[in-house]
Amino acid sequence: MSVTPSPTEVVHVRNGLYYLSSFNKQAASLITGWPRDARELFRLAPKTLPPLTEAKVMAWPGQNGCPLLFRRDGVTDPLGYLELNPMPVQERHLWMGHCVIQPEHRGRGLGRVMVDLVLDKAFLHRDAERVSLVVFPDNVPAVRCYHRVGFLEAGEQVKYFPTTGHRYRMLRMSIDRRQYELIRREPAAG
Repeated sequence: MSVTPSPTEVVHVRNGLYYLSSFNKQAASLITGWPRDARELFRLAPKTLPPLTEAKVMAWPGQNGCPLLFRRDGVTDPLGYLELNPMPVQERHLWMGHCVIQPEHRGRGLGRVMVDLVLDKAFLHRDAERVSLVVFPDNVPAVRCYHRVGFLEAGEQVKYFPTTGHRYRMLRMSIDRRQYELIRREPAAG
């Protein structure tokens, strides 16, 4: 049986079988189980204390945020979640956050597909000039994924998280419109 988007589901961008759709409350309960332990939750959402609840997931994007679900035709549940939020007081600069793939689907390159789709949404549908993010530098799979889709290192910052009472070095990464357009014109590597 093929599962396609329901008529009420808003599809934002699509690439073959994969697409980004609007977030819905039913997905929040699924996402609460995606961080497998407190360390994964901290890397995903360092300001969120365990346990992860539906209400906490629903609060992540903030008032003007754009939470998105990563989906595949033929699969009922979403494969991933992330946000594309406006950067405060910086018009056309967006922030990508809370990027996570369902545990059963990790390690298959789906994170790259999801981030590619969100960059298409940012640059083609929201007229962004830049998309930025912060990531723990020791989160090697995430850093590698961001590099592969075109993000460049833009410096470091130290952030204090009250959830642990400690400061952490964070890697800032960004991609601008010019870099995005250059990458999209290059032939895909085999």
